[in-house]
Amino acid sequence: MARNRFVRKLNELRRDVIGMGAVTSQSVKDVITALETSDTALAERVIANDDVIDNFDRKIESQCVRLLALEQPIAKDLRIIATSFKMITDLERIGDWTVDVAEEVVTLHKPIHIPVSASKFNELVAEVKSMVADSIEAYAQGDVQQARGFEARDDRIDYLYKDIINSMVNSLAGGKCSTETVTDVTSLLYIIRYLERIADHAVDIGNRVCYMEEGERRYLR
Repeated sequence: MARNRFVRKLNELRRDVIGMGAVTSQSVKDVITALETSDTALAERVIANDDVIDNFDRKIESQCVRLLALEQPIAKDLRIIATSFKMITDLERIGDWTVDVAEEVVTLHKPIHIPVSASKFNELVAEVKSMVADSIEAYAQGDVQQARGFEARDDRIDYLYKDIINSMVNSLAGGKCSTETVTDVTSLLYIIRYLERIADHAVDIGNRVCYMEEGERRYLR
């Protein structure tokens, strides 16, 4: 009876983490859409939606503490709780970085002019969006193989990030930007940095999935 109750609570915890992940992933998708379409109203909704993510964070933290204090879990059950407890910090930080992107989108001139290779920029934002969604799926499915692939994908994002930043800085230094677009370029520099940090947290989630499933501490922070 006690074990059945514990399993129910553990399943509820995982459902809530997946729910938090789904909301966070949707915010990332929405903010990228807002950036690509110059949709200020959508960016403002992303900012307002951060309260939902924060509420999930507080609720799940309490669930984890109660399970650890009252149930004394061991082995994989303990790893599930520990992973969930740490993972919500990654999700909450992704939410915060997403809000930072949204706030920059609100201030950008419309339409937005991106003074770098459109293909590289589009590849970066698409991969960040995909990695966040895939990290939630990896947790939900316990998919270690998928989780292990995040580090290689992040290397590509890091390459694109550096290349795009260098191109933007060179545009500014070479006087290739008009006066009215200098502010936008500065905002885009911040946005690219925020997206790169979002990808880093997706990698962290992948490493936590490896720990949850196999007990392997892959670069856990």
